[in-house]
Amino acid sequence: MRSASHNVDQVTNEPSPLISVGGDRDGTVIELDASQWRNYDHDSSAMTLALQRVLDKLTGALSVWVDHPDESTNSGLARLGLQFQRDLYRMQRSLPMDQTTDIETRSFVAGRDEQAWVEVNNRAFAWHREQSGWTVEMVIKREAEDWFDPDGFRIYEKDGRLAAYCWTKVHPDEDPPAGEVYVIAVDPDFHGQGLGRALTLAGYQHLAAQGLTSGILYVDADNTTAVTLYKDLGLVVDVTRRLYAV
Repeated sequence: MRSASHNVDQVTNEPSPLISVGGDRDGTVIELDASQWRNYDHDSSAMTLALQRVLDKLTGALSVWVDHPDESTNSGLARLGLQFQRDLYRMQRSLPMDQTTDIETRSFVAGRDEQAWVEVNNRAFAWHREQSGWTVEMVIKREAEDWFDPDGFRIYEKDGRLAAYCWTKVHPDEDPPAGEVYVIAVDPDFHGQGLGRALTLAGYQHLAAQGLTSGILYVDADNTTAVTLYKDLGLVVDVTRRLYAV
């Protein structure tokens, strides 16, 4: 969900806040922070005007992610024909965590684990817009990214099968550098065994062992089971990201 930024001055006469324009497998993705615009203008009028001028230059499938939305954000984007889709929470806490786990995990093995991981992931996220439908080719593309670390991709096996995983990611550009539980899932065949909690802890323990002192993750706001678990582990909602689409 991260993409290259373009200063608003390049597409409109409005001042400094940024509108980021990029893309993913579903089309064009726009990102902006409503709180930056509120610091400039107490309502959403300037943001709406700038966004309209960006939208006028785009065609095809479109998603708009807004950080720190409020009611004026909703009304302003509705006037542009953009409708609320869902909220995503960025949650955070300090590392190391108070709770620990002794579950045994191993590192992801590139060239061997892709197919088994894809099968588990797609079963676990059959309902999810972005996380479902992964292919081996998509995993291999992630492996070529600078941030990819197979040691941070923790695999748990049971009964000779990949039962759960916790894929972590490090953000060295944050202050302080943050360790993210990037994707975590349990195969539906192994639900009800406490593996979600254990793998979350295993991921953050790995990140803390690398010297990271800040832990983050992103979770759908309506995934109440996961949100409740993460709050129990001491994470708090730091940012609400709201998705709009035509």
